[in-house]
Amino acid sequence: MHDKKVLMFGGAVLMLVGFWMVSPGTASAQLVECDLVDANGNVNAPGGCIGRTLQDQVGPGQGDINTFASSIYLVKRDPARAIRRGRQLFQRKFSVDEGSGPRVNAASSGDITQARALGAGLADSCAACHGRPRGSAGFGGDVNTFPDSRDSPHLFGLGIAEMLADEMTTELRAIQQAALDDAANGSGGATLVDENFDNGNGSFTYGDDTFNNTNNPAYADGNIVFAGSDGVARVALGGIDNADILGMSGGWQTTFNAPSAASAVLSFRFELDQAANYEPDEFSQALASVDGTVYTLATLFGDGNGGGVQTTGMTNVSLNLSLTAGNHTLTLGGFNNKKTFADESTEVFFNNVLLVTSGSGPGPVTRDLITKGVNFGQITAHPNGTVDTSAVDGVNTNLRVLPFFAQGGTASMREFLIGAFNAEMGLQAVDPILCAVTDPGSPQAMVSTAGFSYDPALDTFERPPACDTAADPDGDGVANEIDAALVDFMEFYLLNYFKPGQYLVTPRAQQGLQLMDQIGCTTCHVQNLTIDSDRRVADVQTDFDPVNGIFNELFATASTRFQVVPDGDPYPQVLPNGDSFVVENIFTDFKRHDLGPDFDERDFDGTKLTEHITEPLWGVGSSAPYGHDGRSINLDAVIRRHGGEAANVTVAFANLSDNDQRKIIEYLETLVLFPPDDTASNLKAGVPGSGDPQDPDNHGSINLGALFQIPNAVIGGE
Repeated sequence: MHDKKVLMFGGAVLMLVGFWMVSPGTASAQLVECDLVDANGNVNAPGGCIGRTLQDQVGPGQGDINTFASSIYLVKRDPARAIRRGRQLFQRKFSVDEGSGPRVNAASSGDITQARALGAGLADSCAACHGRPRGSAGFGGDVNTFPDSRDSPHLFGLGIAEMLADEMTTELRAIQQAALDDAANGSGGATLVDENFDNGNGSFTYGDDTFNNTNNPAYADGNIVFAGSDGVARVALGGIDNADILGMSGGWQTTFNAPSAASAVLSFRFELDQAANYEPDEFSQALASVDGTVYTLATLFGDGNGGGVQTTGMTNVSLNLSLTAGNHTLTLGGFNNKKTFADESTEVFFNNVLLVTSGSGPGPVTRDLITKGVNFGQITAHPNGTVDTSAVDGVNTNLRVLPFFAQGGTASMREFLIGAFNAEMGLQAVDPILCAVTDPGSPQAMVSTAGFSYDPALDTFERPPACDTAADPDGDGVANEIDAALVDFMEFYLLNYFKPGQYLVTPRAQQGLQLMDQIGCTTCHVQNLTIDSDRRVADVQTDFDPVNGIFNELFATASTRFQVVPDGDPYPQVLPNGDSFVVENIFTDFKRHDLGPDFDERDFDGTKLTEHITEPLWGVGSSAPYGHDGRSINLDAVIRRHGGEAANVTVAFANLSDNDQRKIIEYLETLVLFPPDDTASNLKAGVPGSGDPQDPDNHGSINLGALFQIPNAVIGGE
């Protein structure tokens, strides 16, 4: 039963074609094709089935933006439908006739030390390893690609991870190129201030009332706080009591000498946090000053009692200065114009302060590799164009951040999914994009359908095995098993896949998050990161809502992030806005870390992997067991397993009281995965209070069909 409606999203008029009551659109963990399993032709198998044949899903193939129903056409003109088709492909149970079979050769034989795919678990769908919770890109599989197994991670937020890592790579390489330019052009200069507070306050001293002529020293304080071995200079304002106080400030100061007049660059990181209960006429500021010239870094206004805690997150700042010869004073601090209650307090944090003058001639230039608040060490550029990368930390020396697999081995989702099709399902894809990028004779720079830029001059990417083999590379009698159109749909689906949700955050759980900060968990598990240009077309925020969350007390709110661009086609282009976006509760830095021998991983050739990227914590409350090998049975066990670079944090956790340890676990348990088919949303809210919550129409779902632009009557259902 289809009923047509019109929905306004982001200024675009979209056709809403049905909230399918019982239909092929209802997706469970793994799905079969309706035509193959429904002898009566009713295409309403309980639990759902896929309405399109595999060839229908391929359609005209990859095509282009003007080829109706091709993958590129749908991604650019009906992106929600392209996502839905990718989701159906993710759930699809591929048959032997469609090519599902041997991963390496027909006998699955060879040298596993040379071909790790021999240990991969043969599956007939992506959902076989990533299908829990039901109908999601979750987790659940285990393979023998390493002697002690590999736990399949969940794929929630996978596109966000790709975008963050790619933007980090771009910024790290820009820092390196700027250092090379400065070294060659004589802009290296002298370092006048270099302080990371890891060994205390260094040359800085704290003082009250450093800004705006305030005179309330009792309401300002400063200290150096540590998260593990990472020190941060802190300024605290307000709080204490319920007195009405006007004007509070404090700051960290240092005096430095410029031997001669020079241009200089001052860079540092800061974070401004404002407690929840400030009123709209009360504001907090992060400030810096050089010789009395004040720079306002950020301002947060109160949003009223009961509002949320506000934060800028850790932010990079770069200020261009013109210095005269002689002594100068640098101050980093904050100001709060007013507070009326003890629960109104402001905190400002500073780190990685570097002040460098421009030089008079070519010379070595050292730069900190800091991107999105994460420090990847240092590089030193030389005038001859060489770069010393010996101090680079947690990333390859080519500065490519690799977000996928436990060891950080793959840059893009397209490589990831083509590799999984081949290694886990025995399905080969002849992908014209990656085949061109990795062509041994003449590699070409390409942009994938989902917007990832491949530049073979900068990176080595994974070549699809079918690029260089016969039409039937594994001898199973099926050629060209995965069309490029299917790769496009899958990549676009994963780019836009939902973030994990957050369940009820109790006061105890909130205290657990604060304890994580205090003992140093969030030094590596960085809570929030910012995307500069979002390539997705929509975002889904899923939170605890006992009123609207019918089946699982979660409610999802979908918001579009696109612009409509008419170009004469009956269906205009629907393109991502490319806006900045704060990714909350991801808890990772995408760096590789050595966590000690308990996390070392044996390989088949006898070597060990001693470094693994920081696992994002979102969804961790739903995805036991833990560790890349699944050896840790619960959250407490995997925390205590941390050693190496995290040894001090583990000791700090062990020294907490049992009650405080439990608070941390309770917070981590709020970071959950969810079944899209059973989670009410603004796209299909369900029927609260229904007497039959098992009926899909009653408990709601995240119904992507609500965002289709091309009516089903024109192109058919998904």
